[in-house]
Amino acid sequence: MTELHKSAQIPLRGGVARSDGVVQKGNNMTEYYIWLLQFMGAANPRSIQLIRHFGPPEAVYAAFQKLGDNIKFLKPAEAEALKTASLEKSREILQECEKFGFRAITLEDAEYPLPLKNIYNPPLVLFAAGELPQNELCIAVVGTREACEYSLKVTQRLCRKLASESVTIVSGMAVGIDKTAHTAALEAKGGRTIGVLACGFAVDYPKFSTPFRQEIINAGGAVVTELLPNGRGERGYFSYRNRIMSGLSRGVIVIEAADKSGCHITAGHAINQNRDLFCVPPADIFHPRFKGVIGYLRDGAIPVFDYSDVLNEYLITPIANYDATDEIAVGDAVLCVPKTEAKPFNVIPEKPPELDFSELSEAAVKIAELLKDGAKTVDYLAEKSGLAADELSELLLELEIDGVIESAAGASFVLSKA
Repeated sequence: MTELHKSAQIPLRGGVARSDGVVQKGNNMTEYYIWLLQFMGAANPRSIQLIRHFGPPEAVYAAFQKLGDNIKFLKPAEAEALKTASLEKSREILQECEKFGFRAITLEDAEYPLPLKNIYNPPLVLFAAGELPQNELCIAVVGTREACEYSLKVTQRLCRKLASESVTIVSGMAVGIDKTAHTAALEAKGGRTIGVLACGFAVDYPKFSTPFRQEIINAGGAVVTELLPNGRGERGYFSYRNRIMSGLSRGVIVIEAADKSGCHITAGHAINQNRDLFCVPPADIFHPRFKGVIGYLRDGAIPVFDYSDVLNEYLITPIANYDATDEIAVGDAVLCVPKTEAKPFNVIPEKPPELDFSELSEAAVKIAELLKDGAKTVDYLAEKSGLAADELSELLLELEIDGVIESAAGASFVLSKA
């Protein structure tokens, strides 16, 4: 094996540490995290694998300096980005954060939200402005950009009522349901909301939305992104952005979704992340704009007729039934409800997706087959595969960075646990 390999794994869940057990903090380490983000890109699970393999970002940086330009396990885009990534640029990015009123929060920082840290492939760095959630109840609200009047009315009422009960509303800053959810939360007394951007904080997207971001921050909420300041989220990035929305939340409410809708991506993340999935019953069961919602309700999603249906999932003392059609009666009922203790949030680490060997090389498949029945030493793999030591070392490193295998005790390897 290469001398840079470390058999001790880095515990991602609950914190990142050196292989010698020392956790490193401070702006200096933040620069290394941003350096790693520069060349690996946002939402790249291979970034976490590099940390698991080499150690914290500072160790990854040192390893790449030693390896030089000929690094076979990098993807073409990663190799190209590595040429321009630098610690100097990281410092420039931190200066830009200061200019725009954002801060860079890494996986090692205490401020990094624990539920988000425990998803598969958490953001390396959160660029945030405002107050991030810690122990409060967060609910994500998603729906189509071209929502019908019924869906917008439901969103406005639900989010305003939830926010008035100290629930933080999370959404994606887009037009339609997202903007309505954020706005309704701000209308509630003391209401908080979190906007998850699909762009860098220096980019005004959606157009003319920058003043609205400031409204959210001024009201005690937050705006976050994992993209570099000038990053313009490509179309394919939106699916990755949505994992942050569900990752920050205890549950996700789908307001309106057709058969093909971006809401399905967020719902899928919620299910994989062990979050609750709520759906608003459709106004018209025959209209195609509600087909996706009907499917989730059939499969067991929690129906939401009013905000109490959400609160009752998390409060030890449920809210009594009331006439949900009478706005005044709803207000009176809420005022009479004593504040109740919230159920504790048991963080359950999300499992990575199942491994797919279909795109592996013939030699890589041979190694994977040899590991199917348990851990094997490097000597055993060399003997059975017939690969030369250098070739095997390079292949094992590539498989580990791709998350196919993991190192184990005694200079051995096992298949990653899917």
